[in-house]
Amino acid sequence: MPTPQLIHPAPPQLIHARRLIVATNRGPVEYYLSHDQTLKSRRGAGGMVTALIDAGSRMDVTWVAMAMTEGDRIAFREAQKNDGGLLPSPIRGQKMELRYVSIPRTAYRKYYEQISNRLLWFLQHYMYDPREDSMNNQKIQDAWKNGYCVANQAIADAINAEIERQDTIPVVMLHDYHLYLAPAMIRQCHPTIAMQQFIHIPWPDVRCWHFLPSNIAQAIYTGLVGNDIIGFQTERDARNFLEGARTLLDGAVVDFEEGAVWWQGHRTQARAYPISISVTEERRIIQSKAGKRAAEKIQPLLGEKTIMRVDRIEPTKNILKGFQAYAKMLDDHPELLGKVKFLAFLVPSRQSLPEYKRYNADVLKIIDEINLKYGTDEWKPIHAFTKDNDRTRALAAMRFYDVLLVNPIIDGMNLVAKEGPVVNECNGILVLSRTAGAFQQLGKASVPTSPTDVMETAEALYNALNMPPEERHIKSTLARQIVERNDLDVWLSRQINDVNDLLARILPQTATTSEPRLFLAAASAG
Repeated sequence: MPTPQLIHPAPPQLIHARRLIVATNRGPVEYYLSHDQTLKSRRGAGGMVTALIDAGSRMDVTWVAMAMTEGDRIAFREAQKNDGGLLPSPIRGQKMELRYVSIPRTAYRKYYEQISNRLLWFLQHYMYDPREDSMNNQKIQDAWKNGYCVANQAIADAINAEIERQDTIPVVMLHDYHLYLAPAMIRQCHPTIAMQQFIHIPWPDVRCWHFLPSNIAQAIYTGLVGNDIIGFQTERDARNFLEGARTLLDGAVVDFEEGAVWWQGHRTQARAYPISISVTEERRIIQSKAGKRAAEKIQPLLGEKTIMRVDRIEPTKNILKGFQAYAKMLDDHPELLGKVKFLAFLVPSRQSLPEYKRYNADVLKIIDEINLKYGTDEWKPIHAFTKDNDRTRALAAMRFYDVLLVNPIIDGMNLVAKEGPVVNECNGILVLSRTAGAFQQLGKASVPTSPTDVMETAEALYNALNMPPEERHIKSTLARQIVERNDLDVWLSRQINDVNDLLARILPQTATTSEPRLFLAAASAG
């Protein structure tokens, strides 16, 4: 079956400013020491970097990020000696400069592991259990003060230095839950700077924020309303943020119809920008030599019918209940034994955290149990890839699924739900949690399920496998077209339009055609 033709969305837009500063926890480049102790670099990992990596391909950008590895720290020290802290991007075709920020390792662990990933990540995915005392209040306060606050101040200081490095006025774009305090810190030094932040994970109901110590919850909101615009994955996330602002910020005025909050004389707009993928880049990868080689190796592993999933191994992805549903389906429909295979592409994640190590072990255990219970010499029910993060192999495999299972407990978006439909060549059907961010756009093009209901997910898998061909074609085509019409260009362009409107209000002269403008090319999800 030939690859479907892309329905082209609107072209990328122009930012009416001279400079762009992007700030994230994880940089677009990871430095490391080779066996001979030579400093080398590779493209950074992680979903956020994946979504933004090519944003600087046709413009001048400075990217500020934390030094995460020892190689990053060495590169940072060398840059401090020779180039005022700036590194040229080693990625081919990039015009951007990199400014890495280094803090003591102990402070980094408190910021990254304890607050960002053990506290905020679980809280914002509705999985924080306040009854657990592994992170008691004293430990939380210490990690907050001596980790999270330290890291955010270091990022803010680096951005302020970058703002002041030239006379021209930049736009600042920050990303995600690691940098909630930085906007107010930057605003304090540069009151008129144009600043936007995008939150890639869910924003929960205000009652969840009350589980945190009051000083932390209020500091998070105080930090974020330093932005002019805050982007969320869904309209529900944006509304939850506004509800929290009304509750947690004393004297805040919130207009839900306008989607804005006024606090201490500053206006912050809350908007939904559902993130997406670069459709052309996904298809380029599967048609590359590496993609075709990967596909050739996958094809012998397919069953008469094939279910797939592609996930990081972490509790929010709900992998255990997905496999339990598969086993339930085999129990209820023994005629499928020997015929339906489950290919799982699973990447270990955050193994320094005990919760993740336990979950990783539980996932491997259930795979072995299902294969032992149902498998035969000729048929292995689950074939799992868990050793490495081979994105090309996973994309190439998704050409062939009959059913793609995406059943997170909750997700900001889940880009696998968008990648699958645009590369699949088998009228494959998406089984999708109603609580995934992607459900807002793809609900009608999927078979919906409750992430916590094993029986319902088992029925959804069975119904998707046995859907009549005409209905399969309609649903799979609809899913593909929805993603094509709302790809990464659209995600970026909507944000850029809003930034331009902001610039026209606060700095009208920058919106004239006589001023130099930056072209923000579409980011690649590759």
